Amino acid sequence: MCDMYERRNKRSAARVEALQFLVETVADRSRVQALVLVDDDGRIMAGMGVPKDVVGLVRTARDVACGTASADDVDRATRGADVTARPVATPEGTLYFAAIGDRVTGVGDAVRAVQRIYSETLPL
Repeated sequence: MCDMYERRNKRSAARVEALQFLVETVADRSRVQALVLVDDDGRIMAGMGVPKDVVGLVRTARDVACGTASADDVDRATRGADVTARPVATPEGTLYFAAIGDRVTGVGDAVRAVQRIYSETLPL
């Protein structure tokens, strides 16, 4: 029986580390300026980018993903940058991917990867 091709290069059984690897991979592939995965309380589960961009994404992720963010609020939080966000349902609650950049590729796959990480790993 042949082995399945494994797309992931970096792996971890630790949830926080696995999520960080995922965020870095999605950010690299998409060439985004900043990318975060935050929970409903605005805690960063994983992220990358300069601090000002990360903070702006944390402030806007949930509202952008839910379609309740005002353009003015997003512009103030992100210095006028384009923000893309998407909710991610997990057994422990909803998380939100948010990115600053022109084009975010592979977010659908990343959502499924987060769900897989939550089912296969242990917290901290």
